[in-house]
Amino acid sequence: MRVRTYTRHMTNAARGRPRSESVRRSILEAARDLIAERGYQQLSFQAIATRSGCGRQTIYRWWASKALIVADLVLEGQLTLPQQPVPDTGSLDVDLTEWLERITASLRDPAVAALTRALISAASDDQGHAQLLYAMTTGPYHQGLVDRLARGQSLGQLREAADPAALADALIGTVLFRTLIAGAQPAGASAVIRALTAP
Repeated sequence: MRVRTYTRHMTNAARGRPRSESVRRSILEAARDLIAERGYQQLSFQAIATRSGCGRQTIYRWWASKALIVADLVLEGQLTLPQQPVPDTGSLDVDLTEWLERITASLRDPAVAALTRALISAASDDQGHAQLLYAMTTGPYHQGLVDRLARGQSLGQLREAADPAALADALIGTVLFRTLIAGAQPAGASAVIRALTAP
């Protein structure tokens, strides 16, 4: 539903002159590369225009904000969070620790970290954009964590009073903290999991 709404919004915004698919793609590729190189905060319409060889007015006509460009990149699969599904080996603590260690390791890649920060920054620009980006990125991670925590709870591996959704929030918050705070020295994955799941 959200994707269809977004598509209609972009179509309405583009009325007045048909898009050239090759020009559109060169703009998106330029934006993607600039985000990887400089980060979302340094992304500008002028930089995209220079890199893509397109005029700024063309970019303004098709995208009202940087966040919409990022949303388009997400929609096409060119800009995503690392795909790290939560394992299910039967041991909740082991599975959550492995998941957190894997996703943390992937975020040590400067390009992956820059693109992840771009998604977070784009989501903070506008509530509507935030809902779209959540549905495409963080939402599936959150639901996967909730489901895994609930299965562990049903097996007695998590206290009955625990709220799987709140614990999933805390785990995703840990990932975002590691991504956003340069030079941070957070606790190790196993320590974080023990703190969240201990009786």
